Amino acid sequence: MRKFSLAFVRLLLVVALSGALAALSAADAKPDRKKSQAALQRGQKADEAGRREEAIAAYSEAIQADASNVEALRLRARDYQAAGDLPKAQADLDKAVESAPANGEIYLARGLFFAASKNNERAVQDFTLAINLNLERTEVYTARGKAYSALREYDKAIEDFNQAIKLRLDNWEPYLGRGIAHAELRQYRDAVEDFDLCIARKPDSEECYVERALAYSGIADYTHAQADLSQALQLNPADLRAWRVRGAVRERLSDDPGAVADYSEAIQRDPKDVRLYMARSMVYMRMKRFQDALADRDRAVELDPKNPDVYIARGGSYHMLGQHDKGLADRTTAIRLNPTNPVAWTARGDAYFLLQRWDEALADLEQAVKLDPGNKETAQLMGLAKAHVDEEIAAAKAKETMPETPQVTLPPPPKPPTSATAEAPPSPAPALPAASTPAALAPAPSGVHAPSLPVAATPPTSAAAAPKFAAPVEKGPASAAEYHAAGRKLIQQDKFAEALAPLSEAIRLDPFLATAFNARGYCYSRLRRYKEALADFDQAIKLNPAYTNAYTNRAAARRAAGDKDGAGADQAKARELLKPSK
Repeated sequence: MRKFSLAFVRLLLVVALSGALAALSAADAKPDRKKSQAALQRGQKADEAGRREEAIAAYSEAIQADASNVEALRLRARDYQAAGDLPKAQADLDKAVESAPANGEIYLARGLFFAASKNNERAVQDFTLAINLNLERTEVYTARGKAYSALREYDKAIEDFNQAIKLRLDNWEPYLGRGIAHAELRQYRDAVEDFDLCIARKPDSEECYVERALAYSGIADYTHAQADLSQALQLNPADLRAWRVRGAVRERLSDDPGAVADYSEAIQRDPKDVRLYMARSMVYMRMKRFQDALADRDRAVELDPKNPDVYIARGGSYHMLGQHDKGLADRTTAIRLNPTNPVAWTARGDAYFLLQRWDEALADLEQAVKLDPGNKETAQLMGLAKAHVDEEIAAAKAKETMPETPQVTLPPPPKPPTSATAEAPPSPAPALPAASTPAALAPAPSGVHAPSLPVAATPPTSAAAAPKFAAPVEKGPASAAEYHAAGRKLIQQDKFAEALAPLSEAIRLDPFLATAFNARGYCYSRLRRYKEALADFDQAIKLNPAYTNAYTNRAAARRAAGDKDGAGADQAKARELLKPSK
């Protein structure tokens, strides 16, 4: 037993000694920098030849020979990133930073990795460390400026782009970045100047042309915007964004066929972009190509069946085609998908209103107003629906108390003649205006929202034709809101001259009704009576300084009247009002 114990102790001593010797051997092992450098060069040549896997293997060999070879770590991280293996890429860059904490190039590389991964806060940190390590180069400030822009810190971004430009005046990238930052701050004229400088330094960059086109659009200069987009497409016919944006610009220039052509080209290049189908369908609606619009909206629903907006739009197409059950079903689906969306409730309420289903219209519009209490037009339409509901209730109560036999209207007793002269015949009763045909369920022009009111049938035109029994006669518009809605109905039918009278009556009855001034201004503008249009838009804005659509309409009228600066200012104000509050 004693011999066994001694043997076991000797065995433990041998194992412990072997481990110690192995540790000493590892500690004494030195990096083979020559071998590591040779493997690094092989990796670089493989990268140049496009053989990424071979390059990664060579860099791995270089790192195995010398774990502190930060260039091999950086290049292998770049290849891992290109292959989509982001965790390995970050691990290599972290190891490189650990191995060389004073190397600014490594922080730049890791910052670019974070920026590409949309981790812009980490990117800014690494770019700042690189700059603090005296990496004062234009591309570092440009990279940090882009990261600040991605974080919506545009003032800081502009400072970095300014520094990048000072360091290298011929570099086009900081001009592009600074222009984009100015555009995001709605400083469109400054943006145009920066894009001019960008194009002067790189005239073959379609990105500079597209961005300048967007800036031109910000100041409502759609002619120059279209020219820039055409140049961008000449440089790169595959630029999907240029096709999409030019389609929108052509809409602003009232070139609906051109807009359809551009949207169609964009759809061919990206047939799964729901926005393109929705945009083209709106143009089709204006062109009265209702079946084509419905087809686009069908496709939008197929591509994005959980998006309530596509159902609202398709519901409008169904209503235009007289398929009201399908239209209501689509808008009900939109409400189910997002019960807090006031637009969905308003859309279905509008449809019920036009179908004279007053109770259902009132319920939907009340919910829409509850969700969006600041929408005055929806509130106004809700008031009209309530008035109709109240009328029906009053009519029902009157019917309950009405005698079963109709009331007979007796003629007055004849007057005795006062002279030999024969009695003059009675004057005929004045004729009431004939009813208009109810408006189709069509979307109104910009700023026109309320659907049309039903108008009573034409009564007899003379006393001689009056019936023996008195019949109830429906009233025409009596309030400012009803005259306003009647005018908007005529606008929906493109009867701009005819709409002036009811809108003017609405203004006479309620001189504080901003929407009526806006609608009448729209009519004057379409009739090219720009002086009257501008006066009405001015009054609408005076009554409601936050009236976005009035600014948009006034911008169009000012542009048509030759006031480009005023149009640009109004367009900028409209964009500011549309900007979501933080």
